[in-house]
Amino acid sequence: ELVIDAFHEHFNALKRDLAAALGKVSFTSDLWSDSNLCPFMAVTAHWIARADHSSVLVLNTALIAFHHVPGSHTGELLAEVILHLLDRAGVTKKVSV
Repeated sequence: ELVIDAFHEHFNALKRDLAAALGKVSFTSDLWSDSNLCPFMAVTAHWIARADHSSVLVLNTALIAFHHVPGSHTGELLAEVILHLLDRAGVTKKVSV
């Protein structure tokens, strides 16, 4: 339970940081299978923020999702998974296409 609570605390802090991002949030994703052919997707967010309430801008990067992706990896399914993960991180409206 402590690990789950720590995860939620960290993820909520990350969501607050993403919400405070200056401008849009970019993301990258990678999809692969482990040695047992179990497929996973990682999604990383990239955003600009002010450093410690100063005028200095910094580029931040964080892993926002590590997700098991079973089934066929069609473009439609992968888009659905990515949109779900972006929504869960609260950045859907900060991402532009």
